[in-house]
Amino acid sequence: MKFGLMASECRPGPTGGNGWDSVLAQARRAEAAGFDSVWLPDHFMWDGTTGRAAGTPILEAYLCLAGLAVGTERLKLGVLVSGAPYRNPALLAKMVTTLDVMSHGRAILGIGSGWARFEFDAYGRPFPDVPDRMRGLRDAVEIARRMWASSPAGYAGTVYAIRDARNDPPPVQRPRPPSLIGGGGERTTLRLATRFADYCNVSGAPEVVERKYAVLRAHSAAVGRPHEQITKTLFTWFLIGGTAAEAEAKRRYFEGNPPTFAGLVGTPEQIVERLRQYEAVGVQEVYVSMRDAYELESIALFGDTVIPALAER
Repeated sequence: MKFGLMASECRPGPTGGNGWDSVLAQARRAEAAGFDSVWLPDHFMWDGTTGRAAGTPILEAYLCLAGLAVGTERLKLGVLVSGAPYRNPALLAKMVTTLDVMSHGRAILGIGSGWARFEFDAYGRPFPDVPDRMRGLRDAVEIARRMWASSPAGYAGTVYAIRDARNDPPPVQRPRPPSLIGGGGERTTLRLATRFADYCNVSGAPEVVERKYAVLRAHSAAVGRPHEQITKTLFTWFLIGGTAAEAEAKRRYFEGNPPTFAGLVGTPEQIVERLRQYEAVGVQEVYVSMRDAYELESIALFGDTVIPALAER
């Protein structure tokens, strides 16, 4: 297995400073601890309904990734995942290209259909219905691929189109930066992942993930693409403690700071046991969110105990 850190907590930790200093410190600690990638969520605000209290601080993802491109050396960098309706897709392709150049070839395009209506309403953006969002997702991925393949590029989709769009300089990675499509929709999202993604990202219990991967395999067979070409990834939540007592103390703390923590709480041994269940159903990479990541010691503990136990064999 490989591991990525979701650096979504921008509360100042032991290093002091502000929210950006916290994100940078988390990424640097993750790099030292053996993580393979760092991810940021594509949210502009929290409203209290999505696992964070209203007003919880969050920074814009791509500006942060630009900073991480020059503040780290090895980590792959991506957004888990960009909401396709948030940005003009040609602009998004240009942004990921710029990130790839700044990081010397470490960018990943993470993208999904978008779902957080509260953000669209708050920021005055129209919220398309599900079919339009899925069509827009397909167009956005196609536009990125075309702009990475040639300059100028053209594409006429059902939602988005480009004409003679230039993307100079090109990305560092060849033939293009990899793409991750996030979401477990079995009829449309996983079918799009089969056609366009290098990485597929889902969430859920091991038996749910196993079913999603079976659907992905069926879609792969239908389009004639080798299933092994798609890296199977998981997004999940942990609180890790060095002992059972430490883990329980963290649980009590976060249950006392609503909304409650819905992920797995346990010792390194318990976390490893759970992740082996995911490994058994085909998970190759795990992207983990830890509510206390800003304190940094959880990142180090994960790197000292969990990563070595599940490193690629």
